[in-house]
Amino acid sequence: MQNILLVGAGNIGSRYLQGLSTVKLDLCITVVDRSDLSLNIAKKRWLDSRGGKSQHEIRWCKVLPKDLELIDLAIITTSAGGRAVLIEHISKLARVSYWVLEKVLAQSKQELDIIQAATIDAKGTWVNMIRRLHDWHQQLKFKFYEQGPLKVKKIGGLWGLACNSIHFIDLISWWTGESLLSINTNKLDSMWLKSKRSGYFEITGELLAIFSGGTELILQSQSNSTQEMIYIELPNKNVWSIDELNGIASNSKEDFVNGEIKLQSQLTGPMVTKILTNGICQLTNIKQSSEQHHIFLDAMLSHWNFSIILMIKLYRLHNSCLNKKLTT
Repeated sequence: MQNILLVGAGNIGSRYLQGLSTVKLDLCITVVDRSDLSLNIAKKRWLDSRGGKSQHEIRWCKVLPKDLELIDLAIITTSAGGRAVLIEHISKLARVSYWVLEKVLAQSKQELDIIQAATIDAKGTWVNMIRRLHDWHQQLKFKFYEQGPLKVKKIGGLWGLACNSIHFIDLISWWTGESLLSINTNKLDSMWLKSKRSGYFEITGELLAIFSGGTELILQSQSNSTQEMIYIELPNKNVWSIDELNGIASNSKEDFVNGEIKLQSQLTGPMVTKILTNGICQLTNIKQSSEQHHIFLDAMLSHWNFSIILMIKLYRLHNSCLNKKLTT
């Protein structure tokens, strides 16, 4: 029986759990989450799936058990804040063969270094850039690999530029075989917005990513936009339009590659089976993802600091104007 540790039983974590219920291997699954609500949702989804009738053993915990010694696979789906400390703690508590980590990996370059150090002895560590698992995106890769430099534009509404840009950065790197060189934040809006997730913030505007082969990726988020599309222009001026929501990809030469976006619950089972039986996984490895995160976090944190300074200046200016009115 193989030991699985799943930390974080919220929305994404419970979807992993549904996927684990389909694995044919015998699993002993430990699910950890401090929230009773999250645990209850996960329990319901587990019972609604094949988990209620599966051969797997499962236990539910609010804190990490002290009897963890050998973990065949640790899946960490907690939010980025505190994740580095958590992973470091688990690595000291037990010997972990494989890790699968959710993005955004961390909130600072220092935390990225902690995660890499904590997972260095594992046989494999991957970051869940999920598009790499889709058959559809694998087919599209054949259209773009080493065909650059490309001009790529992802446009949409409030799709979560701060937390989801890393997905598209990784996608373009994978599709082209190029590595990320730099991020330009000059066209991001100056003010950050409160995210749906408590304690986190989002941003709108435009982000520019430059890759080693000259490929450029523009990521655009506008609150008034209703269109969600990816446009890719090849050097021969052939332009692809990709509608991920509807699984439609076509180009100006009337070539079509259509598919579907599968759910995490559908992808987890086959992914985990490959890891546990062959030690292989198609997700982004920790080294490559950390390199992308380093560049991305450096740019976004610089913009965040700029925004904070700007808000302070505006606040002081507002108070100064208010005081003048009160004294006249």
